[in-house]
Amino acid sequence: MVKKSWIAAGLCIVIAVMLCATAYGEKEGKKCSLPEVIEAAVKALFPNGVITDSKKEEEEIKVYEVEVKVGDVESDVKVAKDGTVMEVESDDSIETVPAAVAATIKAQNAELKEVSKEIEYAKLQVVVLDTPITTYSAEIIKDGKKIELEIAADGTIIEQEVKKCDKDKDDDDDDDDNGKGKDDDKDNDKDKD
Repeated sequence: MVKKSWIAAGLCIVIAVMLCATAYGEKEGKKCSLPEVIEAAVKALFPNGVITDSKKEEEEIKVYEVEVKVGDVESDVKVAKDGTVMEVESDDSIETVPAAVAATIKAQNAELKEVSKEIEYAKLQVVVLDTPITTYSAEIIKDGKKIELEIAADGTIIEQEVKKCDKDKDDDDDDDDNGKGKDDDKDNDKDKD
């Protein structure tokens, strides 16, 4: 009898955990099947592309973020619920960006971590732009600081953000090797109390 009670209690806990995980997955951006209008918008931009992932995000309107792969190049495409392509972001290289952008990056005399290309077709309010705006992002290391640059196609620096350099290179913006950010450790300390 006691054994059956433990089994029943265990099953209740497992079911509760599964329901919570399902509810959490629905709130967070999760992989989803795409409406035809969204898939058509992405295929119009990347006719030979293979959709590798997608998730629905809610910014102030419903937005789908779709990962597309063409050859070795992966792109993230944001598409509004009505099929309006809002933004395409893809990795780039110093060899393929416009000469003015490459010159601006090289003029920083720093180690280049990555370059990406972002093309805005519409703003968050889904206002279709008459002329798409193309910008480039670069992460560089200069004087021990990580600098994120946003550069216009003509080489003008639009935005520059200086961050402390993460010396352990584990992408959590602190200098330990645990893979957790500073705030993660604080949360763990709260749990101990």
